[in-house]
Amino acid sequence: MNPQIVAALILIPLLGGCDGLSAEDTTPMKSATYYTQNLQEANDVAGRCKQLDEQKQRELSTGDYQEWQISNEGINCQTAISVSEAASVREFVLKQTKPSALPVKQSVPSSSAPAPAIPERTAERKLSSNQNLAP
Repeated sequence: MNPQIVAALILIPLLGGCDGLSAEDTTPMKSATYYTQNLQEANDVAGRCKQLDEQKQRELSTGDYQEWQISNEGINCQTAISVSEAASVREFVLKQTKPSALPVKQSVPSSSAPAPAIPERTAERKLSSNQNLAP
């Protein structure tokens, strides 16, 4: 086979595949620490990414979707969603553990209500009757 044809067969697919970097490949990866320090951005990215993820699942093949998931954009999406959800849970828990500003009236269950006081004379009679029966 002619060496020029062989070279062309090798170079043409390589040149066709190099149509530049996509936006996904140029997106800088951001850490959970970054998103924790920039919570508003994490919430914004998480909201956008939930829709983007659904769109990618519909439009891409399984292999292409998996490749998108491990791209910088896909990883940023998962990180932002995780940080955003963790911050929401943290905020919810903090609200639940704060004491309320208004005092809460606690009702005592009837079974734990104190027994009525025994008049002193009755107590003395019981004591003396117990003493008489003792050996």
